[in-house]
Amino acid sequence: MDGKQYGHYKQLSGRCFDFDGFSLTFDSIQTDAYAPPSRIRLRVDQKAAKFPATCYSIKMRAIACVHYLSQHIHKVLAELQNGQTSRGGSGGWHSAKGGEVAIDCPGQEILERTSAVISDRMVEARLTAGLPAAGRTILASAAQRMFLETLPRVVERALMYRSVDSQAMHALAASVEDQEYLRSQLESLGLVAFIGNGAVLPRVSGVSNMPLATNTVVRFQAPPELQVMVELPNQGAVVGMGIRQGVTLICGGGFNGKSTLLQAIERGVYNHAPGDGRELVVTDATATKIKAEEGRFVCSTDIRPFINNLPLSKTTGAFSTANASGSTSMAASIQEAVEVEASTLLFDEDTCATNFLVRDGRMQQLVSQDCEPITPLVSRVRELWEAKGVSSIMVIGGCGDYLDVADTVVSMHGYVPSDATKKAKDIARRMPVVIEIPQIKYGPALNRTIIVPKELAAHKPPKAKTRWSIALFPSDKLSSLAPPATSGVGADAHERTDEPEVFPELDLTALDQLVSVSQTRAIASMLQLATQNARRRTMRSLVSDMCTTALGDLPAGHGVAGNLARPRGIEVALAINRLRYAQIQP
Repeated sequence: MDGKQYGHYKQLSGRCFDFDGFSLTFDSIQTDAYAPPSRIRLRVDQKAAKFPATCYSIKMRAIACVHYLSQHIHKVLAELQNGQTSRGGSGGWHSAKGGEVAIDCPGQEILERTSAVISDRMVEARLTAGLPAAGRTILASAAQRMFLETLPRVVERALMYRSVDSQAMHALAASVEDQEYLRSQLESLGLVAFIGNGAVLPRVSGVSNMPLATNTVVRFQAPPELQVMVELPNQGAVVGMGIRQGVTLICGGGFNGKSTLLQAIERGVYNHAPGDGRELVVTDATATKIKAEEGRFVCSTDIRPFINNLPLSKTTGAFSTANASGSTSMAASIQEAVEVEASTLLFDEDTCATNFLVRDGRMQQLVSQDCEPITPLVSRVRELWEAKGVSSIMVIGGCGDYLDVADTVVSMHGYVPSDATKKAKDIARRMPVVIEIPQIKYGPALNRTIIVPKELAAHKPPKAKTRWSIALFPSDKLSSLAPPATSGVGADAHERTDEPEVFPELDLTALDQLVSVSQTRAIASMLQLATQNARRRTMRSLVSDMCTTALGDLPAGHGVAGNLARPRGIEVALAINRLRYAQIQP
């Protein structure tokens, strides 16, 4: 192949080659050196790899061991390829490109992934390879080095059980087992979250998920009144703060750790690796962050519990808008989360619409309840718990009315929590406020039906661009099917035009609990799968079908996708609710 045109690499597509002790499969071949890299797989028979059954016989242990193995392969590849690859771009068209082998490397959260497989039959690494070339001319010597030197070394140093740190792998698996067990016990303990003593909550920065250096951080210590002890299968007895079901406020002065605590809680829906600092921060698996999203799309959502009696007798029982206000978006997000059975909601005052959180006594006197369409959350949060069984954890720094409706109040000072419940209730008694009683009962949870139309993938399947964005390639016809905005709350009266609107991206920026672009890729594949079975069904049924589909069975183009990770059903539902082409009915 040396010196031949790049297209000659195509003859490798779909072929499997047996080497001494392993096989190499080419699932797809890139079109040129600048295109996304080729997909390859390295497989070793379990008889040679000798990974024990404890690495794959139980699903959560298998997920943990794949996490470890993927990180280990990433490390080995970095060592083997240090300075030996040509990433390309700056040297011009005819400079050497490619030569890099990579794996979808996990982050701090332990997710079900397709980057590797450990089973009773084999161990497999799903990799990408930038096939080397200069311009469109194949560089056979670089390809030979990749296939005959780098890959065999990866097999020997990463796919053989004797080559991995078995103690670290099994410690990670044991930690994941403990976290899963702890999460399974929360409901019976009357808790929605647990934060273990000694946890490291702060991260290095707002753009890093790595723990802050332990010599400069204040480790978490539960206040005595809120301490809970749990016996874990592997670690034994652990002690930490239990956040009880109901309404919990996290209060305190600015920069004292309120939001840091909430951010750790919202990531506690995932398991974390030893050394992350949040291994014992465990949250109800359905906990959902709610925030204001000005301009978001809302379709056929009953927001009457929060927004009702609009001017000119407009109804909100099946509300749609292409441009929601902050308060409208929060009302819709709560209803959408409850629809897919979220049992805990998370709020940070800093990212909420103030007029949705509270309406104080003076405003109640100035604008009567009959003239105000918005029922603030402070008037509903207890009903959410008492009638719907939905707990709330809220960071509150300025809305003192919430002291009247809270079950538990945690005060943060100098990053140290204390139980301020008694003090808060004393203040509420001494300084009473009037919290308006809603004029209507909350009502049943949504049970909408939906079709994801096949035209959504008419030109190309949806494709993840970043963690927070999915590119869409719908048919021209589908643009005319996107529902228009509803005039009134959250809608710009001048936004409707005669020209069909085109929305080339699905914006997931507000999904704070989406932690990996690999999850976003899986959501994009799930949307494609939904277009292949474009029948009307309930939102819960659609999300359930998507989330019970094996990651390996999701549409992946040619061959096997090694870059997918399992999203929660909550994030899948939140993504669908933001899809302007979805055909949703009450």
